[in-house]
Amino acid sequence: MFRRLHMILAMLAVMAMVAAASPGAAAATGLKDVPGHWAEEAINTLLNMGVVQGYPDASFKPENPVTRAEFAKMVSLAFGYAPGASSQFADMANTWAQPYVAGLAKAEVINGYPDGTFRPSKGVTRAEAAAVLARVAGLGVIKPEMTTDWAPGYRDVTATHWAYVPVEVARRLDVVPLHFGLVFEPDRAATRAETAYMVRAMADAQFARGQVTGVNKTDAIVNVKNVAGNAQVLQLAPDVVVYRNGVGADIESIKKNDNVYAVGDPYGQSRFLIAEGAVTKEDITKKVSALTDGIITPEQVEALSRGKWDEARKGMSPALAGRLVEMGLTDEEAEALLTQDWARLPALGQTRLAEALGSELGVAPELVEALMARDWSAARNLAELEAAEMLLSRFLQMQ
Repeated sequence: MFRRLHMILAMLAVMAMVAAASPGAAAATGLKDVPGHWAEEAINTLLNMGVVQGYPDASFKPENPVTRAEFAKMVSLAFGYAPGASSQFADMANTWAQPYVAGLAKAEVINGYPDGTFRPSKGVTRAEAAAVLARVAGLGVIKPEMTTDWAPGYRDVTATHWAYVPVEVARRLDVVPLHFGLVFEPDRAATRAETAYMVRAMADAQFARGQVTGVNKTDAIVNVKNVAGNAQVLQLAPDVVVYRNGVGADIESIKKNDNVYAVGDPYGQSRFLIAEGAVTKEDITKKVSALTDGIITPEQVEALSRGKWDEARKGMSPALAGRLVEMGLTDEEAEALLTQDWARLPALGQTRLAEALGSELGVAPELVEALMARDWSAARNLAELEAAEMLLSRFLQMQ
């Protein structure tokens, strides 16, 4: 798909250059409010490609917000998605944007709302634009649980935000306009200029898919035989994000014959590398570590698999103890479990049971615990004390 896409983009670029040399070029790009604008190059490129249009008054209105229907058309035309015959959304029938929306929905690039509508006239937010472009790049497979080692690039889009992954994908691929700075403002309406810039930047990204034929770890190079059967060299960026079999990895993990998919910036450096191949012990340990949200490291998982409890426990106990307490254990029980104090653990469990029964029955936990331990002497004394307290309480209430 991406090979066909780039062939289309290349043809459009040639057509744009031919058009620029013709007398009618000025009419295509001579919009009165585009010259000198920060997004001028991106806007003119998309104008020449036929992806966007100006208004009858020869303006582009770059600061106007973009609707969901308009953005769907931009994405569909820029990336060569085939239009659809009918839309699955209740409010798209017989609208001008129906073919574009239907095609993107079929390709699982855009989503509607839970009520079955698309709301074509609603403005596209910056977060929504980033989410769509991340899917266009084929990086929608990256889930939040796969990004625990990422550091947020924007103050207002942290790991808990629904668009955290696509926003970070856009940032790492240099798709985000520079004037956003340290804040992304995810709920802010995206303008015509901003979406033109983002679409143009994503169209300039480089894509590769193939099978690994060799790995040069020193120079951060992965050699592949691409889907066309040609040799291709992938130069990995210093901050490249690597996944192998669905877990975070590095170039050290990439194996010969792995199937890889790479997405890079316009300058030839791969920013994302997703590999699938034979499952290794390293894959398993990383997956188990990921399931614990990184509380147990892959090295500790491996130590546990070898029965090296003491080795695995180093540096793990405080974080794991906290998680055990969150799961309902007391601090003492968590400590007993981590130190393997099995003799102490049943006693602690007995104490908790006694507390629960005591609360339910309305008697002192010590009495329940004495009964559980069959310490009849202690139980009798405690029972007598309970009875005395009850009688005294009722006597005081009568006064």
